[in-house]
Amino acid sequence: MLIPFSISGPMRSIVIIALATAVLLVPPASAIAASAAPLVLGGEDEQEGMLLSPEQVEEGPDGNLYVLDTGDATIKVYGPTGEYRYRLGGEGEGPGRFQRADGASFGFIGKDRIYFAEYYGGHHWLTIMKLNGDLVRVLSPQLDVAFGVAAASPLRGGGFLVQFVFTAVSHAKGSYFLYDHPRSLACVDSLGAVVSTIVKTNDTSSISTHPDGGTTNLPFTPGFHWLPLDDDEVIWTDGMSPRLRVLDHTGRLVREIETHLPGPVPVSSQDLGRWRAERKELMASRYPDWWNRYGRVIESYDKPLYDKPIIERISRTPGGLLLIEGPPDSGSALSSYRLINDRGEILARTTTLARGLHLSAHYVLYFTTDEDGAVSAHAAVRAADEAAAVAQFR
Repeated sequence: MLIPFSISGPMRSIVIIALATAVLLVPPASAIAASAAPLVLGGEDEQEGMLLSPEQVEEGPDGNLYVLDTGDATIKVYGPTGEYRYRLGGEGEGPGRFQRADGASFGFIGKDRIYFAEYYGGHHWLTIMKLNGDLVRVLSPQLDVAFGVAAASPLRGGGFLVQFVFTAVSHAKGSYFLYDHPRSLACVDSLGAVVSTIVKTNDTSSISTHPDGGTTNLPFTPGFHWLPLDDDEVIWTDGMSPRLRVLDHTGRLVREIETHLPGPVPVSSQDLGRWRAERKELMASRYPDWWNRYGRVIESYDKPLYDKPIIERISRTPGGLLLIEGPPDSGSALSSYRLINDRGEILARTTTLARGLHLSAHYVLYFTTDEDGAVSAHAAVRAADEAAAVAQFR
């Protein structure tokens, strides 16, 4: 039996909502037994604890729920039954503050620390704090070029795995400009020195009428998905192949995991036409000046650069299995999920409207988007067996 919980917030600008994602981790079963009704975090009656645009939610090592709210650049903390307690961060230029929260991410170090990273345009450092908000330090990666931190994961000894995003480079393509977006995954030590680069890519993923801004993200481009593993290894994929690469921290290929997913298929003219129509509907009436100056360039993009990706996200379960999410079907908006072991064998699968579905120790976690573009995050008490938890979810 699935018991639903949800997180929601008032609708923000459609542009920000279109970029927002939210994932909720809920408290242990023992803590939630006293809350039979659906748990709602940051509803409209929460006042100070109201969520404006939740993007990430995790269960902390202390049993509280930590919610990254990009609407006011804070990490809001709620108790096991959903009561608002306090907040971390906030907008600002100094350490312990978010310079830019859109696209930020956070995680935990051990039992008593939290860290967050800011995406391109934010601080070029990792902020490390105690769970009560006291600043511990900032870790500034030692790079001589402009970059942003898209994601990070702690390593033993105080270092981090860090996904860097570098400044895009434009190049002319007839009457418009395409933008290449370099990204890398690197090991950074406790002083910020880059010890090694594990993987680096340079995919074309946006378009504009100008060489210096006003870009629109292209559809059907390679991703950059990775997960830390034990024994100083990571899984990495660009989402374009059914094989997952397992790399060591020097970038050496250790092995490949065959997922038995179907291979990528070409992007059709109907796919591009649907994307152009949806993009125009989103932007033309709301931002006509921007649309006329920059947005119309998408009408020139009629020859796709890549096939359709087959992997949207990967996550690791508490039991060490991998849950692979495929991109939503363009016609039905349904997403497929496959639970696999380290040999690539499929243990369970499901198809659902839920996005970002993954497992915590006691819950199935996911989010949905309504017809107006508003995002809600949910959690449902799951079966103890991970394969059953995925197979039973609809």
